Amino acid sequence: MRLRHLLYALLTALGLTLSRLPLYLGFVVFIAWIPVLQVFEQGRLARLRLLYMALIFAVVYCSVLLYWIGAVTPLGLLGIFLAYTGFYFTVFYALQRIWQSWRRWRYIGFVCVLISLEYLQNFSEFRFPWINLGYSLADYTVLLQALDLGGVILLSVLILVINLLVFKLINRRLKALIPLGAIMLAWLGYGVWSIYGVKMEQHDPHIFVMQPSVIQEDKWDAEQFYAIVSRYDHLSREAKLEGAQLLIWPEAAMPVYLIRHTYYLPLVQDLVDELQMDIFTGFPDYLPAPPEHPMNELFFNAATLFRPFMPPDSLYYKIILVPGGERMPGLKYLPFLWKVQMGQANWEYGTEIRWYRSGDFTFSPSICYEIAFADLNHRMAIMRKTGKWKKTDYLVNITNDAWFGTSYGPWLHSVLTKFRAVENRIQIYRNANTGISMIVDPKGRVISKANLFETGNITAPLYIDRRIPLIRHIMYYPMLLVAAALTLFGIACIKPVKPKPTSSAYATEP
Repeated sequence: MRLRHLLYALLTALGLTLSRLPLYLGFVVFIAWIPVLQVFEQGRLARLRLLYMALIFAVVYCSVLLYWIGAVTPLGLLGIFLAYTGFYFTVFYALQRIWQSWRRWRYIGFVCVLISLEYLQNFSEFRFPWINLGYSLADYTVLLQALDLGGVILLSVLILVINLLVFKLINRRLKALIPLGAIMLAWLGYGVWSIYGVKMEQHDPHIFVMQPSVIQEDKWDAEQFYAIVSRYDHLSREAKLEGAQLLIWPEAAMPVYLIRHTYYLPLVQDLVDELQMDIFTGFPDYLPAPPEHPMNELFFNAATLFRPFMPPDSLYYKIILVPGGERMPGLKYLPFLWKVQMGQANWEYGTEIRWYRSGDFTFSPSICYEIAFADLNHRMAIMRKTGKWKKTDYLVNITNDAWFGTSYGPWLHSVLTKFRAVENRIQIYRNANTGISMIVDPKGRVISKANLFETGNITAPLYIDRRIPLIRHIMYYPMLLVAAALTLFGIACIKPVKPKPTSSAYATEP
């Protein structure tokens, strides 16, 4: 069958995509790669065929899983499509070289190459680590417990290994049952022990999360500003009546340069003083630009803590910006891009993690899709000072997912909170303007939640796990897998290829 390899690529892409959606099909990820494994076992494809397979992956991902990004930044979605096409062509080409030149190591190469694809998406101005296989397991809290051992990369490794073992079983290699059973038994056993065998401290610092559900059309409409402030005022007073000591507002809750404006600043500070309650909120900010900068001001996506009868605390500036949405990639190296305007904000990068104290507890904030970056959240949750680990009490993530409407976007974004909570064994308070706001405990359980476009406040006790997870000590171990992938691919490029064509879709040229 001439187009069989394209059908197999489509089956894998659909399986991987469906496993990520809120359809309770996460288990599909354990077999999703089997069709593509069959392609590489059958013979060597011409490069053009590999490109077609990569295009199928990119089309399926962008049209089914990531289409909602286009509503915010069409440029960003186009960039993701082109990037994924390039990524998967590179992956398929590397896998084919290893498969044909060094078959003894092909399965190790399969794992290392795909993990490299996932891990390297955490770097550069184009970083967008959204397609990690491990995220397919968001509904399986027991399986998530292994995150504190090796992070989401470990889950992806286990998923790929299980795909390989099931593939072997399909090909009547029954010995694969033994490692398959051992992996699942150990994985489930550790998960059950982590959930039921580990005790946590329980506190009640009266932390509330406010979900105002201000629609995107109103948020940046100057005529709606006072209506928005009135809603915040009402919800804040409701929270205080319920005993709130800290109330978390969303990203850019105040769509004005709050700290720099003598009129708007008292709107928040006076409320804080009157209610005798801390408020943590997001807002845009700016600083004077240096003379060599092409703009007069440096703009930031910012947040800070307001406390009664005290000046605002130090500002946190968002460190990782959405490529194509919050900043045009390449501005530092290609200054002419400052003149290209396609709807992006062109914020500046923040450089410092911040820690705040409210009452007797400390927290560190992240903004929007910074929750997708495990390394950043490790450093926020567990800092290292003078050679010793110091763990903060909880994390805060504020975001504005109103851009994404009722698409899959808010759900896909919100479930990342579970992964960061378990990886660091820390509670996370997530505030999303229009939802999905949630409070996730150190075991990855959602203990309070506000659904999409609900309005109100949520709260829950604070659970603290004092342990320093293993992953914090070895957080850069995926670099070893990247090095292994490069080594295997390099050797495969040197060794001669032994083609095994099975149809006209396959080729013998290198």
